[in-house]
Amino acid sequence: MKSLMLVPLLLSASLSHADKAAMSDYEKWRSGQLQEFRTYLEENDKAFIGFLKQRWEEVDTLPGTQEDPSPKPVHIPEAPSVPDADKPSDTPVITVTPPAPVEPPVTAPPVRPVSGKATRLNFYGHRLSLPYVETMQTAFRKRPSPEGIAEGWETLAGSDYRPTTQQLEQWRESLRLSDWATARLVSDFASATAPEQDSQTLLSWFLLVKLGYDARLAYNNHLHLLLPADDDVFGVTFFTLAGKRYYNLPVSQRAPVSGKLFTYNGQHETATTAVRFRVPEHFVASGPQSERTLTFNQNGTPVTLSYHYPKAQIDYLNSLPQLALPRYPVLELPAETRSAVIQQLIPLVQGKDEVQAVNLLLNFVQNAFEYKTDEQQFREENYLFPLETLHYAASDCEDRAALFSQLVHDLLGLPVVLLDYPGHVAAAVAFSKEVNGDSLMYNARRYTVTDPTYINASAGMTMPEYAQTTPQIIGLFD
Repeated sequence: MKSLMLVPLLLSASLSHADKAAMSDYEKWRSGQLQEFRTYLEENDKAFIGFLKQRWEEVDTLPGTQEDPSPKPVHIPEAPSVPDADKPSDTPVITVTPPAPVEPPVTAPPVRPVSGKATRLNFYGHRLSLPYVETMQTAFRKRPSPEGIAEGWETLAGSDYRPTTQQLEQWRESLRLSDWATARLVSDFASATAPEQDSQTLLSWFLLVKLGYDARLAYNNHLHLLLPADDDVFGVTFFTLAGKRYYNLPVSQRAPVSGKLFTYNGQHETATTAVRFRVPEHFVASGPQSERTLTFNQNGTPVTLSYHYPKAQIDYLNSLPQLALPRYPVLELPAETRSAVIQQLIPLVQGKDEVQAVNLLLNFVQNAFEYKTDEQQFREENYLFPLETLHYAASDCEDRAALFSQLVHDLLGLPVVLLDYPGHVAAAVAFSKEVNGDSLMYNARRYTVTDPTYINASAGMTMPEYAQTTPQIIGLFD
């Protein structure tokens, strides 16, 4: 018994008087901070709680719209053979500069050490830790009502929540999280920390507001989190308040909301940011890699491309709602994937003229992938980012147009736009000199039609079904 009692005494004796004094000062400071958090609410929180306690407004939710409800072609025609289609044109010869070697990922700067209780997450392959306080687990355990929600906010606002928001901000910076990725991280943290869905929703709402987002809480029989966006979002329920759309974005697993909801008619003065989808993503997942090999024929010779990418990146991209068409071609591939694809395509286009190089990229995208509509493959509309097109076995017209446009931009440096027909998407390229074939004018520049879905079609050929239709022209890479 005596020997056991010596252990804390020895440990205590091993600490210097300076260490003990520092610890004592820290504990006093920490105790004072905790007391302050419990007894003091910032003025903007007090004003916000006032909004929450007032009569909530009833709003009608509207079903998400579809960007293009026109049916897509199920069977893709094959273009007629054109004699000497691959002969040289008088456009300039392509000279591609090989991309710089991919540098190893930058080690994330150290974040503040987490002490006490922490929630540990696997966030798309990244192992993260976030502190929490017990209040986050118990702030809301009532039937939804303005009084109960106001009480939940007040409880969280008076707790020691700041280490959590500080840690979230540090992960947001070190992992280069977009607004969407940040919302996903907050939701994952809330889901792993709070015991049931309504308390998870309230905690997500609170943290997003404290991070500056104009997150809005609404309720019927349950709590629902809605967020505004800086661009159109399709296929997602929304309501309009003060002229602004608030979307029931899929940041969590709760079923989509419908019908009437109640929400407060006010805004926390520090929370004004919408989810910015116009800003390209920079977050890259970690963890195991997936590999894929594609094959197509170029002038009778088989060509094979192999590449790899983070498997969890597909899960992340799949979490995004359907966005406006211009958001897809501009999202770059992960650095190593991009380098591998470009390095293997360079020898095929190097030394060819612009038309020959574009036709080669058309051939690759037209023939290396199986064609299926989104209804056939996913049973719903699902625009794919270029990496998703390189991942899935099949793709349809807008997916191929996005990948083709990105390859033309990255490899050839030629201006490229999307052509949005009813039920179909193609592309068009601005060559340095005028070439034969179908073309359109856009911003005082002539663009030649290039359709990466029309099998074996070369530059200047429009799919017959759309030959008499004028498409909407969508500029890219602004």
